[in-house]
Amino acid sequence: MGKKITFRYQPPIAGNFEVFLVGDFNNWSKTSHKLQENNGIYEISLELDPGKYIYYFLVDNKISLDPNADTMVDGEKSLSQIIVFSEEDYVYIVPFRHKDRFTFEELSLVGDFNNWKPNHNRLYHESDTFYTSVFLNGGTYHYKYLAKGDRWYNEREIVSKKEKKAHENVSYNSKIITSKTKYQVIKKEFINSLNTNEITLKRQIVRIYRYSDYVFEFKAILPLTDVLNVNLHINDKDYALEHVASDEYYSAFNTVIEFSRLDLLYRYSLVIKLKTNPIYANSIKLTNEPNTFSVFVPEDYQVFSLANDLSRRIMYQIMPDRFCNGDSTLSPNFQEEYYQNSRNMPARGGLTKNQEYHHLADWDDISILTENPYSEAKEPDWFVFYGGDLAGIKSKILYLKALGVSLIYLNPIFKAKSPHRYDTIDFKEVDPHLGSNQEFKELVDTLHNNDIKVIIDIALNHCGVDFFAFQDTIEQGEESVYWKWFDWKQWPLPKEIDKNFNAEKYYQCWWGVKDLPEFNYDLDKESPEENKVTNIKESTPNIALVNYLLESMRYWLEDIKIDGFRLDVPEEVPFWFWRLFRGMVKSLNPDAYLVGEIWNDPQVWLQGHYFDAIMNYHSFKDPCLDFFLHKSISLKSFINKVSSGLIHLPQRVIMSQMNLLSSHDTIRLRRLAEDNLDKLKLVLLFQFTFIGIPHIYYGDEVFLDGNKDPDNRRPFPWSYENDNNRIAILDFYKQIIRVREEHSLLSEGAIRFIEDSFLLIYERRHNSSKQGIIVILNNSEEEVDIKEFIKVYPNEILSNMRQTTLLQNGYYLASK
Repeated sequence: MGKKITFRYQPPIAGNFEVFLVGDFNNWSKTSHKLQENNGIYEISLELDPGKYIYYFLVDNKISLDPNADTMVDGEKSLSQIIVFSEEDYVYIVPFRHKDRFTFEELSLVGDFNNWKPNHNRLYHESDTFYTSVFLNGGTYHYKYLAKGDRWYNEREIVSKKEKKAHENVSYNSKIITSKTKYQVIKKEFINSLNTNEITLKRQIVRIYRYSDYVFEFKAILPLTDVLNVNLHINDKDYALEHVASDEYYSAFNTVIEFSRLDLLYRYSLVIKLKTNPIYANSIKLTNEPNTFSVFVPEDYQVFSLANDLSRRIMYQIMPDRFCNGDSTLSPNFQEEYYQNSRNMPARGGLTKNQEYHHLADWDDISILTENPYSEAKEPDWFVFYGGDLAGIKSKILYLKALGVSLIYLNPIFKAKSPHRYDTIDFKEVDPHLGSNQEFKELVDTLHNNDIKVIIDIALNHCGVDFFAFQDTIEQGEESVYWKWFDWKQWPLPKEIDKNFNAEKYYQCWWGVKDLPEFNYDLDKESPEENKVTNIKESTPNIALVNYLLESMRYWLEDIKIDGFRLDVPEEVPFWFWRLFRGMVKSLNPDAYLVGEIWNDPQVWLQGHYFDAIMNYHSFKDPCLDFFLHKSISLKSFINKVSSGLIHLPQRVIMSQMNLLSSHDTIRLRRLAEDNLDKLKLVLLFQFTFIGIPHIYYGDEVFLDGNKDPDNRRPFPWSYENDNNRIAILDFYKQIIRVREEHSLLSEGAIRFIEDSFLLIYERRHNSSKQGIIVILNNSEEEVDIKEFIKVYPNEILSNMRQTTLLQNGYYLASK
């Protein structure tokens, strides 16, 4: 029987695309399976039988791999791969347990699963009980119990009190039929090897993170879904691990331990209690052997430095050109040399592909963001400025403080040609139309004095065409000392850049955008192969380029005293560079915050080598929008998806994730909620009561609208006081931020989801305390009475209900 599989494609840049799914399941047809666009994401669902499939996306006739899938190489071609599982794709944990009715000295299982070998699967004796668990593939098995090497019992006989003699071993065998509904299961894709006594896993079960000299987190990540509790045994001490989260495949438990000595070797093991028998684990094995262990050497671990106070902060993202114009004398006049070919107003409809018209618009004129009257193709206006600046941000500090903001994320502020400023001209200079470097330092100092941290956006995959090094290569060609900073494919450039110019034929540029030439990090490997390298020893690093970029970023940390960076498209920069980058940043400021723009599974990025957090699209934004606003996934699926982001990461990282609902790359939250304030409030409540740092994209708090880029980058509506809906949402933001500030459990506590058919229910709590806050959100179509929960959590904090009934979009926050 086929299973429904959904394929999703997320374009890295805004625009309209034609996307097809091409694979072995449709005979590689390039037109039969077209994906449908849904709020900027393209989707299609197919019924597929269990098996392995290979495929790719065809995006505007260009092949693109699925970032959410594994990649396999077929000859010289890379393809995406998906495996659809059947019941035979699991290993089953089968428990055996019996009272010791005959004072057996030993008891073992003997069956066709161990080739009828005596003593191969011994039962362990504890008090008056024999027990073990056996790891079996799917199938039917026959077996008996063997006592003292000469007496045999089937399942029925061993529960009786009748003693047997060896010559009476003529009874029938017992039988097991493995079943996913009856036994615990582990997906075979997680397993390296197995026998009936143990399983070796592909990933470590126990992960250890060092947060300071003596403080370590031990995290057990088990490929099991129904675990009662887990205990960690280290040398002669036992620690009860706390449940972190579970999804459809994994359960995670952790504890933080402060050691008194670091000059010792420690043995550790896990005791995992299931509903029947316990099983045991070391760092990579699950076993039925109680005496298993691994060795822990404290000095083998580097400190994973991360500010302790991040989880209590509220992040606010500002695109400087669109936030506030505080000094009109700084507004662009386009007299710089790099505007010489784009400053004159063209005829209406006169702009063709590759032509630009940079100009300044009135603050309230937003129509041009959806349809540029000067564009031949009626495209949005990518080149319009509105004049926001650093002085404007400084003038609104009181507004930000009143809102509750304590961490600002600034989109690029470097000198650049475009309003978005990802096309950097100088990595060490603030764009003069925003202000000066000194004025930025004064702004940072003022924000710090108001307990507001500041991180800035950097794109180190590429620069702008007017970047000094790129211009030097255009002028001097291969004689330029910067020639190898870029991947040149053809030289020279044509004398005239017209609508037929294809930049990718001449130089590597980000997604074919001519204004964004990519840096060449590896002198031997081409993009994108150079980005996969983790060990710098396997690269030929472009030392001059790397040193320039590291020194440029050092300036902002040392001289301006910013608090960290948001890293743009980091997957398109070599891993080894980010390791160097982190080392430089943390040596200057161990508390600096590094956030990567990772849209997919972030595990590899967040284990202490690269970043502290990611923009949490994968395990927060996407499932939140699908559940609360699109209502395209079930309650259970939603809990699984957000829980998956809690399972595989260090606890401090979880608490520091950038939990966003909209951004400069996505459709505005108001548009996604279809102007429905009640739906919007429900998803905001989840955002501000979930683990991690709540993120606000400027203007969302005053109901700013916007579709795809660049319409999602509208100027902030500072006349918001004239709109009741804007005031209502702003007041709600302030209310939930105040609730989060007043209740430390919402920023520091663990989370526990409570199973329910209709309501999303979860508790925030401190593991060592009986205190707790419950959050109940009704995203269903049903009215649900919650009086039983009110009895346990009677101290109401925030609610929207009728007596004890939650209507649709109703909510209840309360403490014990």
